[in-house]
Formats: sequence, C-alpha cells, structure tokens
Amino acid sequence: MRQAVIDTIYDHMKQNENSFFLTGDLGYNTLETIQKDFPSRFINVGIAEQNMIGIAAGLAKAGNKVFVYSIIPFLTMRCFEQIRNDLCYHNCDVVLLGTGAGLSYGILGSTHFALEDVAVMTALPNMVVFSPCDEMEAVLGIKELLNNYHGPVYFRIGKKKEPTVYENAFPLKIGQGVVIMEGKDTTIFANGSLVSESLLAVEALKKDGIAAALVDIHTLKPIDKHLILKFCQNKKVVFSVEEHSIFGGLGTAVAQVIAEAGLGTKLLRIGTDGNFVKLVGSQAYLREKLGFNAKGIAEKIKSFIL
Repeated sequence: MRQAVIDTIYDHMKQNENSFFLTGDLGYNTLETIQKDFPSRFINVGIAEQNMIGIAAGLAKAGNKVFVYSIIPFLTMRCFEQIRNDLCYHNCDVVLLGTGAGLSYGILGSTHFALEDVAVMTALPNMVVFSPCDEMEAVLGIKELLNNYHGPVYFRIGKKKEPTVYENAFPLKIGQGVVIMEGKDTTIFANGSLVSESLLAVEALKKDGIAAALVDIHTLKPIDKHLILKFCQNKKVVFSVEEHSIFGGLGTAVAQVIAEAGLGTKLLRIGTDGNFVKLVGSQAYLREKLGFNAKGIAEKIKSFIL
C-alpha cells in the first residue's frame, strides 16, 4: 500500500510542477525516486515535524499541492497544534501521509503504535480522514483526492504489503463506503487493513450459519451515514472492526450515526480498549493476542450472537 501511494504521487509530481513533497528524515528505501527526480521539490526538514507543517502550509498558500510524509504518531500528535492552526484553519491543500497505521510498528512498542490518530484527526475542522484497506483502494483514494478535492487530508496507510481485497478498480468516492458482502444476520463495518481480516471472519461465520454483511468504511470523515443506516436496518446487532481505539474511531462514528437516527440496533465495537498496548512483537502476533485477526473477530461475533 505505502509504495503504491508513493508511486502514484510520483506520477502526479511528474506532471505537475506546483507539487512538493516533505518528510521529517524518513522514507529510506521508499522516497528516493522522488528525491532524485524532483530535488527542488523534495524537502527533508529533518527531525522537525512541527516546522514541517508550517513549511507545508506556506507552500500550499503559495498555490502548491503539498504532500507530507511521516510515521503516524510523529505526524498527527507531535504536530497537532500546527495542523489545526496552520493547515485546517486556512484550509490548505495538504495531504498528510501517515504511515504505520494501527500496530504496524509492532516491534517498536506503544510510542510508535497509531491507535488514537483517527480520533485526533476527525475532530479537526476541514479535515478529511481516509483509511484504505489495500493497495488498490489506496491508489484510487489518492487519485480521487488529487482530481476532485482541495483542502487538508489525513491519509492513513500501513507499513507493509497488505492482503488484496479489491482485485479491480472501482468508482471510489470520498465519503461513500463500499459494500463488499451482503448478509441478513448482521453487519461488520471495518476499515484499513482489518477489512481483509474481517472478510476472512465472514467466511468463518458462514460455517456456523451466520450470514454477515461486510461494509468498508474507508472514509472516516465525512462518514457515510446513509450506508451505515441502510446496513443497520433490520439488524439486532452490528459490529465495528478497527485497528484503533474504540474511542474516537470507526466504532464511535458508527455509534453516533445509529444514536442520532434513533435506531434500536446494538453495536459491539472491536478495537483496543483505550489502554496502552504494552505487548511488543510483529503485527500478526499482536493481532492474535488482541483478537484482531480473522479468528478473533469471528469468535467475538459468535459469542455475541449465538
């Protein structure tokens, strides 16, 4: 996913001289081609992320499209005030590329986990929050934002090659979810790389006679209220699945939509519980321990339904 996004941005920069790429001393083995071919439009500001946002805002106000790349906690939390006041207040045309979604940086521990970033970014005025599930969706999302959107965007991407969910291109629209699977018994709302795990969980649930719908909510803000309500209709219980805290993420957004509509549908949020994850290990290991892999998701759903 990450490399596909960078390659798409490279193609854009090749055709558009009013585009800049900024990073905070990161991107080795990832950004070298952009650095080599566009040296005057590639800026490594060093470990000065807050200054990086200020530079991005200035470049954007001068009429440029700006991409800013860093590890998610360093980008969204260290720079929160600058993102709020410099980018969002002035509605700057800047795409924040946050790499290492969820537990991607598993061996580096809680300082590098990204489990609160959606909550932080969705609270900001003018900010679009996009969390693709695989390479295809990430590329389609970047192209949609480049072609049809002007303003600040938080683009949440993983670190490694995620399993393929979408084999072919489709008409992706910001703010419109995607129905991957229909099911009469319940609905799973998911995003990011846990969409692929949720898809495997749906297949496992079939063996127990549970027909679950799966809806990919790639855009956290603006959220697709219409689709969420449609797939909560006639369902006693639905589920949200995310590699993020249950506070302020997808689960919170779905709960708000359900509550505001006055539906009686119950919601079970599957995500971290708001405490620090003090385990260390690979992303796959952490998902197994926390119940975020296909088996864990299916077991949680079964225990609530059966």
